[in-house]
Amino acid sequence: MERLAGHYRNVLASVVADPSARLSELELLSEEEKHQLVVEFNDSAADFPDDRCVHELVEARVAACPEAVAVVFGGEELSYAQLNARANRLAHHLRGLGVGPDVLVGVCLERGPDMVVSLLAVLKAGGAYVPLDPEYPAERLAFMLADTAAPVLLTQEGLRGRFPVADRHVVCVDTDAAVIAARPDTDPEHRTTPDDLFYVIYTSGSTGTPKGVMVEHRKIVRQVRYNWLETLTPDDCVAQITSFSWDACAIEVWSALTAGASLAIVLREEIRNPFLLRDVVRARGVTALMLTSSLFNHHVSACPDVFAGVRYVKYCGEKVTRAEADSLVNSVHAPMFLLHTYGPTESWGDTTLLRVTPDSPRTSSMPVGGPAPNTELFVVDGADGLVPVGVPGELLVGGGGLARGYLNRPELTAEKFVEVELGGRARRVYRTGDLVRWLPSGVLEFLGRIDDQVKVRGVRIELGEIESRLAAHEDVASVVVTVREDVPGDKRLIAYVVPRPGAGTGAAVLRRWCADGLPDYMVPAGFVFLEALPSTPNGKVDRRALPAPDRDRPELASGFVAPRDETETVIAGIWAEVLGVDRVGVHDNFFDLGGHSLVATRVVSLLRRELGREVPLRELFGSPTVEQLAQAVGATGSVVDGPALVPVVRGAGGLPLSFAQQRLWFLEQLELGSSRLPCALRLRGVVDVGALESAFSGLVARHEVLRSRFVV
Repeated sequence: MERLAGHYRNVLASVVADPSARLSELELLSEEEKHQLVVEFNDSAADFPDDRCVHELVEARVAACPEAVAVVFGGEELSYAQLNARANRLAHHLRGLGVGPDVLVGVCLERGPDMVVSLLAVLKAGGAYVPLDPEYPAERLAFMLADTAAPVLLTQEGLRGRFPVADRHVVCVDTDAAVIAARPDTDPEHRTTPDDLFYVIYTSGSTGTPKGVMVEHRKIVRQVRYNWLETLTPDDCVAQITSFSWDACAIEVWSALTAGASLAIVLREEIRNPFLLRDVVRARGVTALMLTSSLFNHHVSACPDVFAGVRYVKYCGEKVTRAEADSLVNSVHAPMFLLHTYGPTESWGDTTLLRVTPDSPRTSSMPVGGPAPNTELFVVDGADGLVPVGVPGELLVGGGGLARGYLNRPELTAEKFVEVELGGRARRVYRTGDLVRWLPSGVLEFLGRIDDQVKVRGVRIELGEIESRLAAHEDVASVVVTVREDVPGDKRLIAYVVPRPGAGTGAAVLRRWCADGLPDYMVPAGFVFLEALPSTPNGKVDRRALPAPDRDRPELASGFVAPRDETETVIAGIWAEVLGVDRVGVHDNFFDLGGHSLVATRVVSLLRRELGREVPLRELFGSPTVEQLAQAVGATGSVVDGPALVPVVRGAGGLPLSFAQQRLWFLEQLELGSSRLPCALRLRGVVDVGALESAFSGLVARHEVLRSRFVV
């Protein structure tokens, strides 16, 4: 209220000083507040070797610890010397194909050591790599490769057929291994400067096509040693978990290899299953790992000790609630550092960083933190004026991590990367389109998007790209895609489709159409067919009037067949629960019902609980109907012995209140005595007082909630 009164005085003074000023020009903030927002909240400068390139930092580690383990994958290990030698041979081969500064090289490889070797080789050759995740549809990969016009493609023979290869050199690291092995294993002469391109990474595009973000070496080097709050050491082991085409993969790979740590590559199936991930973490001695917020929440809930023994755990990707993070930091399995981060692809690395502790700021959602090293954050209104603490505004990101811009998109680059006057000088910033607000402690709370860009399952998505894909189908007249959260915590993409007259295309056909051209996380979970899209009085689509998807079972071609035995009944019940449909038949397809990879991990966990069977995640993808999965469970599911029930050892500190306890405490503060139980029971007959006392004492001894104290 004191701030509000001060802002009111400032506005009055501005009006008196210049009665003709526009409303957007009136001054809310005092000079002290401006200094706090521009200088104090952005005190993030940190030293870094700005005269070096990333591969030079790796080579320095090779010289310092050549025999240390650099990469681990299954039973295979590469030392730093072996990694360097293999990368050098491939780099010399690429030099022979014309790769040099700012020359782009497409890299499409399966997870494994070849992926890391190839990325390092491109940098050593002087080029910049373009990561092409083989999980992406062939159509999307072809667009990305064509958009970059990369003259060289690094891949494997089994993936070569996914690309048009005319007018470019194709190097298959497996079938061309003999030719590459004949090259020198010495470090190539350095031709790259810190201002040359490091990579081009694609993110979702609002115009219907992905856009490539160009990032230079200097941007990577400026933060690579600070990505885990403390500097990694050669004793650390970083798990490589995130998608090859996500910028977080670069954080994992290069923060490890420039620190002399080891990089443990984790299989996709191990990533999605919390119990398998826990085993991998322990077996390989992982000390640092990063997950999307969705996976983090699921894994902590399903397997509380999944991160036991890990020093650094980061989660990022979207707005999240506090529950799972709070439960982890208050448990005996808490990592030394639990970090919540945020960062758009256009500003490399972590843009914000928050260390989550039991006494972190209490808000409805988890704050994303303050500026990461060498980063500046500004929250502005529609006229690019600074807004006060607590007031929502658009986040502008500045500092040393900003990308060069968008590849082949000068107009979009000029729109998003702008110069604004902040703190008395012009600054180059990136308009994130994210709605945030400063908290008094100097950390940001993420509130949502100011445009149609959304985050689902931890991945940033432009809804326009999905709409463009659907609109290209011959049976679609018009379409709108939105995100719904009809069940709290369960965000789903829903497509509202107006079909062309006489078209008989159903949801299954459109889902396959999307899957052929978009990554799986961009395929709508539900389709709603309308005669016309609702509109506002000015003729725009009224998104608020779009109806909720029908919870009834979707119309599937196979017809409904009820479960026929206990296993099918349990599986159908689990699917109905997690997919939000009323009933599931034995021939229904999990993915046609709206399932996706994250929901699949919940299904596996519930099967483990309900059937006592360990079902590999791949079985659900390979057996997507109830009937097929029931057969797979019987054939491959291994019996799980549940852990014995034992008393939990509590520490000296207090425990977080349950939701019910929080409610009781809150009501008691409003009105003394209001938290009493709302009813009384009269017992009739002979009362054995001793038995009654024994019963109550036994309950209190067994249930700690009945002997809790509220300490204030």
